[in-house]
Amino acid sequence: MHVIPESWAHLHILVSLFPLVGLLFVLGFYVASIVTNNDGLKRICLLVVVGLGVLSIPIYISGMNSIMPVSAREGVSEGLINAHYNWSLYALLVLLLAAGAAGYEWMRSSQVGRFSANALHLILGISLITLFLMILSGESGWEINHQELGLSTAAGVNLPSGSDIPEGQGTPQAWSHFHIILNHFPSIGLVIGLFFFVVALLTDNDGMKRASLVVFTICGVLGVPTYVTGASSMWALTDPPMDNISQAAINAHRDMALWTLFALAATGVVAWVELWRYRYLNRFSSTTLYVVLGFAIVTLGLIAEAGHRGGQINHPEIRTEPLPTDPAAFLSPAIELAINDVQWFVPWQTLHFFGYCLIFGTVAAVVLRVFGFWKSMPFSAIHRILPLGVMGVVMNVFTGMLMLLADTFRYVNSGAFPPKMAFIVIGACAVLYFSLSDKLWNTKAGEEAPMTAKWVAAITLLAWTGVIAGGRLIPYV
Repeated sequence: MHVIPESWAHLHILVSLFPLVGLLFVLGFYVASIVTNNDGLKRICLLVVVGLGVLSIPIYISGMNSIMPVSAREGVSEGLINAHYNWSLYALLVLLLAAGAAGYEWMRSSQVGRFSANALHLILGISLITLFLMILSGESGWEINHQELGLSTAAGVNLPSGSDIPEGQGTPQAWSHFHIILNHFPSIGLVIGLFFFVVALLTDNDGMKRASLVVFTICGVLGVPTYVTGASSMWALTDPPMDNISQAAINAHRDMALWTLFALAATGVVAWVELWRYRYLNRFSSTTLYVVLGFAIVTLGLIAEAGHRGGQINHPEIRTEPLPTDPAAFLSPAIELAINDVQWFVPWQTLHFFGYCLIFGTVAAVVLRVFGFWKSMPFSAIHRILPLGVMGVVMNVFTGMLMLLADTFRYVNSGAFPPKMAFIVIGACAVLYFSLSDKLWNTKAGEEAPMTAKWVAAITLLAWTGVIAGGRLIPYV
């Protein structure tokens, strides 16, 4: 599984991501603990902030020991290394300040038996400043080893035979940039969510269980744009070919990324189903919770392997074994070849359109009730049809990724494709509101839905309309 690093650079890549991406997820749990006044969740969040602060020590040491081998590489900018070092130093110092404040409040609250609202909000403010500095540090760090991010689309790029893309237009490197950022969210988010989930099971804290299930669902949603931007990055890195970029290494990563996508989707769907079921029984099913735990652990293993293979593509300093050399020895090229046959493509496309019908029909019913139609029914009655929409999303993730494999170059270079992917994330995450809102759930027959629900319903309707419109425009834009 390659979870033990064999170099300082490898260790730095692994541990530096946790304060950057992990802090964002921890702050989500932290804000939830303040809003719901869940003291158990507050205590765990403070301890995790302290733990992230402790990580600043191996981050600094591994970073200092990585400077020499990385700076020796051809094309590495000394200015970028210095910028990354400076921003990292500021970020780590503020992170230590946040960790110190969190540790002090944890000990003080243990003695007096209550939390200080001022201290909790101070820790939140310092953590937000840390997050901002970590973003600047991470951006400068990624650019050190990824010189392709500074390249513009080359004129005269070699296009696949039969492509509809005009000569001189290649895949933008923006896809690579987005993939470098996005791929860390489902991976680190799953680790953070898994930690809180295990603690919730041990302490039987229902609020923490709900928050963890929400994180698993969000990670499942984020798996879609992560995979799509990865598939797009393949074309940005290989057409035209770049030095030291191996198609075989990319295919090895793509295979594991595809399995990871489906594992993330399974974890997210089962987590959401338990959130949906909780509404009716007001308690969690131990069996389902442990099924979610099993899925999450398996998914984490797949993510670790996919991340390791992905890191080897553009990080020669962490390679500890020879890279694969045969691009055809993997599953993804075989799927591409099979799906390009019309007898396979048409059935998947038909299922894809049927999935859209399920999604949009469910969204329309929910939105109409929230906007004031069908007021003779309580929202709890409309809530029962939400699984139909989720079933449509699952169908479209599975069929959509297979269709993407069939003609990735054409899809990712269509002007309608990027907004479609963005709308999928917005629409899927917005639907979470309908599963979590207590005020909306308690809306009785004849009552108006809360104004917040109406805003979310409008966003959801626009997002899924944008998804369908974007899909139909792909052949023409």
